Amino acid sequence: MKIVNFLSTLFATVALAQSGNVGINTSTPDPSAILHIENFNGMPATATATISGGAVTGITISNGGSGYTSAPTVNFYGGGSIINGGSKARATATISNGSVTGITINNGGSGYTTAPTVTLTGGNKGLLFPNLNISSLNSTTSPVASPANGLIAFNGGANSNNKALHVFNSTTNQWQSTIDAENTPKVAYLDFTGNLSALDNAVAGARALLVVNPPAISGVSNINGLKVVQNTSSGGYSLVLPQGNYLVEVNLNLNSPQENPAGQGGTAPLSGSSYYLMGYFIDFTNDTYNNSTNTFTAGSNTRKEVPIVSKINTNHLATWSYYYSVPSNANGNIIGGLRLYLGRMQNSTFYDLVNVIPTGSYIKISQL
Repeated sequence: MKIVNFLSTLFATVALAQSGNVGINTSTPDPSAILHIENFNGMPATATATISGGAVTGITISNGGSGYTSAPTVNFYGGGSIINGGSKARATATISNGSVTGITINNGGSGYTTAPTVTLTGGNKGLLFPNLNISSLNSTTSPVASPANGLIAFNGGANSNNKALHVFNSTTNQWQSTIDAENTPKVAYLDFTGNLSALDNAVAGARALLVVNPPAISGVSNINGLKVVQNTSSGGYSLVLPQGNYLVEVNLNLNSPQENPAGQGGTAPLSGSSYYLMGYFIDFTNDTYNNSTNTFTAGSNTRKEVPIVSKINTNHLATWSYYYSVPSNANGNIIGGLRLYLGRMQNSTFYDLVNVIPTGSYIKISQL
């Protein structure tokens, strides 16, 4: 009878801990399943989220829980099309006397069609992997004899290898260090689409919107929260980025055709040459974007000039670099909207049409 009672208790515990169909030992796991393993000494806190404009705009704590010795992790699950092109919301919790007393939205995310489920996990427990001394990545005898393919362990020994999780790969017969996701470079590439002709008969200082066609975000891009939004205030499209620091590099493939008619605005080649000084600038305008109301507020402007010497009907490449900072804000929905203008630099000797050629023109953004 004691054995039967023990088995019944064990089964009840497992049944209560399971959530959905977790994809273990299957080639077709359920992508919506959640594996929730936790040994928390206390009562978990509960909270609910509200959304507006596809972003999480509020979190209400329904039960602060008890037993927390450190702030739990706030996670969001579900919410509709967030898994198809949107970005996940992020928030942090604060505790007092062992209970959750507040949750701050750091980034409301985007793409939510229904309110996501809020979970608060951890606070005083973690998942502990075996701590091994993996002094030789090629060893199949020590610290594990004939390690199984996919075996995971933490290298905590006194050796020169990374102090990180390692996975054994039986194909190469060696341990491979995992990569810290936080240190993985975050970059994005935006390719120009459609032709753009600008600055026709324009004197030095004149400018025109650069991103008038929606750029295509490359599939290798991994900056969470990046999106391209049509700017109904100024026209064209703005690059929307969450709070943080970025290096923005604009690379343009340009071509200036023969003037028609000739001599517009004082255009003349350099003395004794068939080349022109086709100087350009880009104005980087730092607008503020409200992710919940889909509105822009005009911000400051920074101009970067690049002198280019070229002939007419000859492609010339121009590159600009700009350090872009989106300041932190208590409201996670107040983020950055970068607007770009292409203009003619002072002291240019060519004042007619310039074509921005999509092939070879792109914007690279690196999160710092």
